[in-house]
Amino acid sequence: WWAAVPKERWPRSEEFASLMRKHWSQTWGDRRQELVFIGTQAMDEAAIRALLDSCLTGSPATGLTQGLLALEDPFPAWDRQAA
Repeated sequence: WWAAVPKERWPRSEEFASLMRKHWSQTWGDRRQELVFIGTQAMDEAAIRALLDSCLTGSPATGLTQGLLALEDPFPAWDRQAA
């Protein structure tokens, strides 16, 4: 994920810049996950997409809803500076 790398350390090629423009999100940078299905042309892409989309929760922009934000955090607090 290049979003986690200081920009001065990014490759300077136009090919890299083009890739970043193509996949960049204001919220997530270039962070994304992709699923690849290998099968035959007989696979029903629309049905697969609809089934996967039905599993999603939250906002496309933040990944969270007000209901999710209201949940208690089950993990103990930690300090990144101390690590």
